[in-house]
Order: sequence, then C-alpha cells, then structure tokens
Amino acid sequence: MLELSWHCYLEADLDAALSQCFCLYVLYHPRDGERPYYIGMAKYFGTKQPDGYKASARYNSGYIHLLSGLLREGYRLYIAPIGEQEYGRGEPYEQELIHR
Repeated sequence: MLELSWHCYLEADLDAALSQCFCLYVLYHPRDGERPYYIGMAKYFGTKQPDGYKASARYNSGYIHLLSGLLREGYRLYIAPIGEQEYGRGEPYEQELIHR
C-alpha cells in the first residue's frame, strides 16, 4: 500500500510547489470544510523542476497565475510525492481521494 505524506503549500511557497514531481495534489479552501476544490496527479507539477522545465508540467507558465491567484485567495495546496516508480500505480489513490 502506498503511504502518502502530505505537505501544505501557501502562496509564499509556490516556487517550492512548482518543483514537485510524481505526486498527488489537492487544492482546498478552509471555508469548504472537508470538500476539496480539485484533486489531481502530476508527473511534473510545475515549471521549477530541478533538472529544468518540462513541457508536460501540469501547471505550466500559462496556469501559474491561476494557481497563484487561488493561493492568494486563501486556497491551500497539498502535495504528496509518491515517486517515479509508484506514479504508474497512483491512479487508484487519486480516484479514492476523488470518491471520498
């Protein structure tokens, strides 16, 4: 079973979040109680990858302003790295989070 370790990113942490890869992520606003705004999976979460920009980044330069705006408005971004080997088996975990 995959063990998830979640890290919370706020607006000030955006660059650190954009360097994450092979991960599950959740966008959440405290006013929504237990209901997440968005749940997803990303091979390369953003444009700040340690070994350079990846064209397949989930939040590329065209969407960073959207993510930044959500964080500025009080949303929280939770990211759980799962690793490259587990990434191929991550979809059931993503679907379970969505189902909940």
